[in-house]
Amino acid sequence: MKKWNVIAAALATIGMAGVADATTLGNLSGQSCGSFTGTWHFVNNQTGGAGAGTLNGQWSSGNTCSVTASKVLGSTQHFYCTASGTLLGAATNLPGKLVLSDFSCDTQEPPKCDPNVEKCDPPPTCDPKTQTCK
Repeated sequence: MKKWNVIAAALATIGMAGVADATTLGNLSGQSCGSFTGTWHFVNNQTGGAGAGTLNGQWSSGNTCSVTASKVLGSTQHFYCTASGTLLGAATNLPGKLVLSDFSCDTQEPPKCDPNVEKCDPPPTCDPKTQTCK
């Protein structure tokens, strides 16, 4: 019986060491693109020169993102995700400090009706300069 207790304690120690290396988002504060899709740029600093990591993110829209680092520079790694809604959280499998560096939302709404595909009532007014329809 004592042998199993020693093995369980060793496995628990290994498991806790793995969790200690994971980093969660440090500046989560309700960032949102609403119903629009956005590009989200995360940076994990102070990784100690670790190899390319993985970021997992979740949004209120149900969108999720699981990506490997797009850029590894010494002790800093960059990650990009595309999603809509409010950011609920993100984490990497790396040590360090994970932050949302910036995000931009595509606020241009698609046309409500494409007269080439469907009958529009009333017909949309389109601006040929910006190629948007209302």
